Amino acid sequence: MAHIDVFKKWAETIRQDTEAYRVLLESGKADERCRHLAGAALLYQVSRMDLVPDWNEGIGVLDDVMVLRVCAQLTQTHERGPLATAAEITLERMANEADQIKEFLGETLYDKLRAHCARLAEQEVRGRTPARLVDDEDSRKAFYAELDAELKSSVPIVVADPKDAEVRLKAYLTHKLQ
Repeated sequence: MAHIDVFKKWAETIRQDTEAYRVLLESGKADERCRHLAGAALLYQVSRMDLVPDWNEGIGVLDDVMVLRVCAQLTQTHERGPLATAAEITLERMANEADQIKEFLGETLYDKLRAHCARLAEQEVRGRTPARLVDDEDSRKAFYAELDAELKSSVPIVVADPKDAEVRLKAYLTHKLQ
């Protein structure tokens, strides 16, 4: 199976994946860095400053699902605390799937993506930071409404030429992750 086909399948679980991050974001038992990474992963889903623009045919959402997986892998080195079983299983699945991104990108480019994801934990998106999502319930609720609208507007990924899509995806990431 081509890498692009694997990544497309990940888009089918995006609602479940984001729900696991909501659970982690709201967990009082997870450490602060872990919760900030959860906020960063969720904020990236609504960011207009994606590594790959969402409007890009066939590949626009693939960086979003990649960021979800890399952030899940980053949370493994922090204390998540006890989470609902479904959330824990989903986060572990995504963290394991990040290895397929590394295989696709190669170690050097993957390390740049991983560093980019770690920095997202400090970045503001649409007037919100991950820290604000952790600390402010009203801000979090307003953001969830925005995130839900974004997820509802997503359309199935159609890729006519998987090899071309892989080349374009890797080219975007190579260019943006310098």
